[in-house]
Amino acid sequence: MRKAPVNSKRQNPRRQDILEATLRLIGSGGVNTVTHRAVAEEAGVSLASTTYYFDSKSVLIEEALERMVARSTEDVRRHTESPPKISRAELVDRIVAFAQAQIDDPNAFLTAQYELMLEAGRADYLRPLAHRWSVAYADCFTQIVKAARLPRPKVAAELIMKFVEGALLDYAMTPTDDFIEAYFRPHLTDLVKAWAKSAARR
Repeated sequence: MRKAPVNSKRQNPRRQDILEATLRLIGSGGVNTVTHRAVAEEAGVSLASTTYYFDSKSVLIEEALERMVARSTEDVRRHTESPPKISRAELVDRIVAFAQAQIDDPNAFLTAQYELMLEAGRADYLRPLAHRWSVAYADCFTQIVKAARLPRPKVAAELIMKFVEGALLDYAMTPTDDFIEAYFRPHLTDLVKAWAKSAARR
């Protein structure tokens, strides 16, 4: 029996279901919970299906996380695309909208994103993927910070990006209903104001 061409295998809906199931497992229990058998059970497919599409656990994890990174990068691009000039209030609104989307969208796999960061520190094969993700995020944040006319935009963008990552990690650990309006928005607003004020003094 001939094997299916590589392209048709990659586009097969069952293969996509397996990757989504892998991300759910990573998000709920970490990378170490991923086995072909566990993924097959989560996806509702036979064990033979997972081994047919993915010949090793590392390939399965890498492709699942690559899928998540592509989705996450597209999400941040959508929320940071802006006119050439925006107000600082609009900067805050757009970043708040991005954070809210990450929280509300079950397909954002918020905990799986942080699992990637952790696992990249242990597994060399994931570091290029994590680096590409970080660069894409930094580029998006830099562009919107420039549009808001914040001083030293590259440094400001990195600072804001680190705040967003840390705040969302905090939410993933201890979620609260009022996280966005009671914590995220006011802290981000204060950060933007403080940066603009301190940078103007230099």
